[in-house]
Formats: sequence, C-alpha cells, structure tokens
Amino acid sequence: MRKHWKLLTALGAVVLVIAVAVVLLNPPAPAAKQDDPSSLQASGKFGFPVSGIKIGEGGTKTASDGKTITGYNGSCDSAAQAAAHYTPLIEDVNTSTWAQQKKALLEVGKQGPWVERATFNGDLLANAKDLPPGAFDGQWYYRSDVAAGGLYRIASCEEKKEAVVQVFTGGVAAVVNKAPSAFFQTVTFELTWAGDWKISDFAIVQAGQDFGGRVKDGGPMSVGTSFDDPTPTLQSDLVDAFFKDKSREGWVEYANAKR
Repeated sequence: MRKHWKLLTALGAVVLVIAVAVVLLNPPAPAAKQDDPSSLQASGKFGFPVSGIKIGEGGTKTASDGKTITGYNGSCDSAAQAAAHYTPLIEDVNTSTWAQQKKALLEVGKQGPWVERATFNGDLLANAKDLPPGAFDGQWYYRSDVAAGGLYRIASCEEKKEAVVQVFTGGVAAVVNKAPSAFFQTVTFELTWAGDWKISDFAIVQAGQDFGGRVKDGGPMSVGTSFDDPTPTLQSDLVDAFFKDKSREGWVEYANAKR
C-alpha cells in the first residue's frame, strides 16, 4: 500500500510539472479591449483617427420632417450617429420650414429647460412681423453642414442609458447686407435612452456647463470669426487655430467627413 502511495505521489508531481509547463508555453490570450480612438483606422487629413461611422447612416426610421434619422440600437456608435443627425435640428433656422423642424426636434428630445434654448432663435425669427435682412437661399438664416466639420467626440457613454457626444460642425450664417458667411463650432449633446436616443440637454458655447464633469472642454469653434467663402471648408491652419487651447484627445473623424 505504501508503495502505491509513493507511485501516486510521483505521478501527481509529474502531472503538475507538465501542467505548469503547458501554461508557461501557452499563456492565455489577453482580454479584448473595446475600440478607442487609437485603435481606429489610419489617421485622416488632419491627424485624427477615422471612424467607420458615416453621417447619414444608422437608425431604422425618420422623424416627421422626413429626413432626421431615428430608431437607433442604443450602442455608443449609434449615439455618435444620432448626434450628427440631430445637429441640424439644433443649428438650422429656416423660417419657411421652422414649424416642421421644431416638431421633429421635440420628437427626438425629452422635455426640459434645453428646449427653450434650442428653439429661441427659430421662434424669434419665425414669429417676427418684419424679418431682418440677411436671409439666403429661400429664408435660411443658419444652415449646418456637419460633414464640413466632420469630427465627433464621445465624452461618455453607457449603452442604452446615457451618452454625451460632441459634434464639430460647419455652417453658414446670414450677415446683414453681405453674402452668407461660413463658421465652425461644437454642439454638445446629452442623450438619454428611452427606446431610442433622445436629447435631454445640449450646449453650443458652454458657460461652465460640463455635463457632470463628462466633457473636458466646450470643443473648438470659430466664435467671432467668419469666412467670406459661403462654403465652410476646413483647412489644416484652421484646425491648428481651433484646437490651440482645446484638447484633441478623443476626437474622431466621421468616415465621410468632407476633406
């Protein structure tokens, strides 16, 4: 019996040595990391990572205006898509289509103090007895061009719960007695999941608003600067100027940004 125990002990030691050797020679694969800007596709023209997300894609439905994409799957990528598609509802002001735009905005948003801020300019112009000069191309006063800015940053996101997404967009604004001028600015969205991504807050020029500490800064913009060319075109020198005092960390290009 004692001999059998010695034999079993020796066999156990051999098995243990073999098991350790197998582990050392075949270490377990590291856990897969979630996508981050550094793991995306090669850098774009201005040195930012390029996402596979395209402006104009994602979602399965449209709002009552017939163009705003809705019906997202709740992923963080879809939050970046929603933010791009909701930007015109925040930015655009055309007095002839304002009522329809405002209706669509309320469809993709949750009631809150942000609504009054988002609709103030449009309501003011649409209800004015005497419209100010400066309208262009059929009663446009502001018109966004998200692809011209073409950048986004997911400041925070928890799928099917809440996300904060910043969108750097181009745009065109009416100027009194002059042709419309181009501009660039960042629109920050807080999106809340309610069967779809819904706007629960937003800011264009942050005044101490950091969305619970989830945004590092208000994002780049050309406040106080307009461009004579009515078509917003992003150039390297503009990017360097816009980001001079802003962090580039986390900013990613939409796949179909204008470059």
